Amino acid sequence: MATLTKTRKEKLSIYLARDSHKPISELIRLDNVKRPIQLNLPDTELAELYIKIQPPKTVPPWTKIFTDSNQVESEEFGTSSNVGAVLVVIVAGSTFVLSFGMGFHLIKQEAIERDFGLKVTLNSVDPDKLRSLDKASYDHNPLNSRTQSTRDVDIFNLHLDSESEMLYAITGVSQVDLFGSHVTGRDALTIAVETDLANLPKILLESVQRYRAKLPAKFSWVEDINRVRDLDEVEVLDMELDSHFELGQYDGFWLGEPEVVDWESQIGYSFHMSSRAVRHVVLSLNDYLVYLEGAVPSVEAMKHHVVHVNNSEYKSVKSWPVYRCLYAEISYGSDQYILRNGIWYKVNQDFVTRVDDYLASLNVHPYQFPIYNHDREEDYNQHVVANDSSFCLMDKKNIKIGGIYDKLEHCDLIRNGNEFIHVKLYRSSSTLSHLFSQGFVAAEAFIKDEWYRERLNPKLPASIKLQAPKDRPDPSNYHVVYAIATTKNIPDELPFFSKVTLKNALKTLVALNYQISLAKIDVDPLLLMKKKCKPKL
Repeated sequence: MATLTKTRKEKLSIYLARDSHKPISELIRLDNVKRPIQLNLPDTELAELYIKIQPPKTVPPWTKIFTDSNQVESEEFGTSSNVGAVLVVIVAGSTFVLSFGMGFHLIKQEAIERDFGLKVTLNSVDPDKLRSLDKASYDHNPLNSRTQSTRDVDIFNLHLDSESEMLYAITGVSQVDLFGSHVTGRDALTIAVETDLANLPKILLESVQRYRAKLPAKFSWVEDINRVRDLDEVEVLDMELDSHFELGQYDGFWLGEPEVVDWESQIGYSFHMSSRAVRHVVLSLNDYLVYLEGAVPSVEAMKHHVVHVNNSEYKSVKSWPVYRCLYAEISYGSDQYILRNGIWYKVNQDFVTRVDDYLASLNVHPYQFPIYNHDREEDYNQHVVANDSSFCLMDKKNIKIGGIYDKLEHCDLIRNGNEFIHVKLYRSSSTLSHLFSQGFVAAEAFIKDEWYRERLNPKLPASIKLQAPKDRPDPSNYHVVYAIATTKNIPDELPFFSKVTLKNALKTLVALNYQISLAKIDVDPLLLMKKKCKPKL
C-alpha cells in the first residue's frame, strides 16, 4: 500500500518597502543579524537572507520558583531561543521583505508600505467567501475589534458598517493560484503555499501588480476614509498645519473636547492652573491664541500645551494636549485630510460629496428657538419651557434600560406633544456624534420597545401621555428634531465625522418613518467670551 506524503506548505509574510532606493540599513535592523547570505533567485536584482543572531540559550527565569527549592532539575525545563530571519528581495524595481519566525522584529516599521497586504488581499479574494476581518470605528470613542465566521460569508455578514468603520485586515478564499487557498492581508500579505525559493519572484511580482490595481467595486468604499499611519505623511500634514498657522489661516480649525465629558460637573477650561488662570466657559481656538500672547501657534507647541477641565473648586479633573483638542480640515494636493483627537485621516472627496448631498435634503425646523446664553444646557431647556407653553421638559428624566446605554434620556424637550427635541450646545465633533446617536436610539426604542414605552409614559406630562403604551405608535405622527446651539451654518459647517454620524442616524430614522429636521439655535456672543477666575481667599 502506497504511503501518501503530505506536501509541506510554506507560510510567507510579505512586506513591501516604501522606497526601493533606500539602503537595506534603513529597512531592517542590521545590528542584530549575521552577515547576509547571497541567494540565487531567478529574475531578481538582489536576494539576501539576514538571520537573527541567537542570544545565549538560557533557562526561563520563571523556573527558579521550582529549581531554587532543589526539587526540580533545571534541565527538565529545557532552553529557549528566538529564531528569526528576513529575506530581502528586489524584483522589477520593487523591494520586498519576507519575515520568518521572529524575523519581523528586525523590520523597521516606518520603512514598509502600510496596508500593502490589505489591498493585495482585497484584489485577490472572492468577495463572498471571507472568514475574518479586523476593523476600527472612527466615532467619538474609537474601538478596534475582530469578527470571524466558521464558514465563508460576504463582508457585510461580518458586521462591518462601511460608513462608520475602517477595515484594517481581512482573510478570505484566494482566487489566485500562486497565493494558495486562503489569503490574509494587513501591512503584510500572509499566505501558505507549496513553493520553493525559485518560485518566490513570481509570487512577489503578482502581489505588487495586485497592490497597484484598482479595487473591485464591492470594496471601493474601503478607500472612503483611511487613518494616516505613514509617519512621513503625518509629518508632512503637521508641517502643512504649521503653514496655515503662520499665514493666519484658521478656517476649518477649531478647538473642542476630544471625548464626551460631564459638562454639569465642571465650570470651564484653562490653559494652565495658576491661581490667576482664566477659565473659559466654552473651549475655543481664539482663547488659545490669546493665551499665546501673540506667538504663532505650532504643532510642537500644541503637543506640549495643555487644556485643563476645571471643577467647581477650580481644580483640574481632566486634561488633554491642545493638539488632541484641535479639529482641522485641510486640503493637501488633491486629497482632503482631517485631524481629530490627535489622529490624521485621509478622506475620499467622493465620500465627502455623497455625505453632503445626502444632508442637503434635510429639513430645517421652522421654529425660532430663543438665543442660547446659559452656562448649562438644563438651564436653557428650563428657560424655553418657561417662555413657551407648547413645550414640556424631559431633560434629566432618564429611563434605566441596561445594556450598552445603561440609561437613556428620551429627549430634552417635547413640543406640541409630538416633537422630540434634542438640544446641544456645539462644543466638538464628539458632542454632536453623541447627540445624534442618542437621538436615534431613543426614537428607535419608542417605536420598537413596548417595555421602554411603559417606563417612558409615567415621565410624560398628563396632556401627552400615551393612551395605550403597549400599542406600537405610528412614527409618521412624530417628529425628531436635533437643535444645535452654534455660530456655524448647519449642516454645511459641521465637522465631517459628525456629518457621517448624522447621516447614519437619519437613515435609521427615515427607515422607521419618522419626520426629521435640524434646528439652529443662535448663541449669544457674550457667552463665548464669558470667563471665570478663581475667587481670592
